[in-house]
Amino acid sequence: MKHKILVLGVMVASLLGLTACGSDETNYNTVEGSRYHSELFKTENITDYAKYVEDQAFETWFLSGVTPDNFEEKAYFDLAMNFNNMTGELDINDAYYEVNRSGYDSWYKAIEDLGYNSLETLQSDVGVTDVVYYINKEGVLVIDATVQGTKRTALMEIYMGNDFVPTDIGVTVNRTNGEKLENAGLNTLLGMGMAFAILILISLIISLFPLLFGAKKKKVSDKQIAQQAIDNTTAQIADKEDLSNDAELVAVIAAAIAAYEGSASTDGFQVRSIRKVNTNWKKNR
Repeated sequence: MKHKILVLGVMVASLLGLTACGSDETNYNTVEGSRYHSELFKTENITDYAKYVEDQAFETWFLSGVTPDNFEEKAYFDLAMNFNNMTGELDINDAYYEVNRSGYDSWYKAIEDLGYNSLETLQSDVGVTDVVYYINKEGVLVIDATVQGTKRTALMEIYMGNDFVPTDIGVTVNRTNGEKLENAGLNTLLGMGMAFAILILISLIISLFPLLFGAKKKKVSDKQIAQQAIDNTTAQIADKEDLSNDAELVAVIAAAIAAYEGSASTDGFQVRSIRKVNTNWKKNR
């Protein structure tokens, strides 16, 4: 019994050890053990940078009338071009410009949801309230800054290179579960509505084909052709006298009757007389 308990205890300890080894524990607010220099990437430096991006850069551009549409015109020179005092040349950094453009675009779309009272009070109504940073699985420093507005909060996520230059910036509004479900429902209804609308449009287009290209003519059967031939022949002789001695006309009538009957030859019958009647002849079946 003691041996069984001992074995069970060893197994439990082993499982707990494997669980601990397999866990991916994230260390927050430290860059120790990474390629980022701890003296440069201190908590106060990272916090100040996050506040600079939101409070100084994004809000200043917004109050200056910068929009995603005119961002290149008003901000490209300041962000992408830098005069190098050592070489005396103008350096161009399009990557840094694109990171800021993308980040400002997401912030610009989120500002109305965040909420602010007026343009005059924007800088006091909206701001960074909390900053957390960590090293992700790829070894990249990620800064998560909480942006507080008068209505909602948002997560501003900054990916930082070891030269203290951002490689990506994004702002996402934090929504309640009810709002997320509402948006998901609206997106679903919109998608289904568009699908049904397209199907209805395709059906209408198909139904208009006969009007656009003309109705398809019905296929005329062999019996109908034969009947028309008999009617035409009968009509031709209706106003004539007895022509039973006209061999050519008798042959034509016999061939028409054979075609109508579906017979390959005229051996089964013989035309004895041709006479005028008051009405068109039709075979009753």
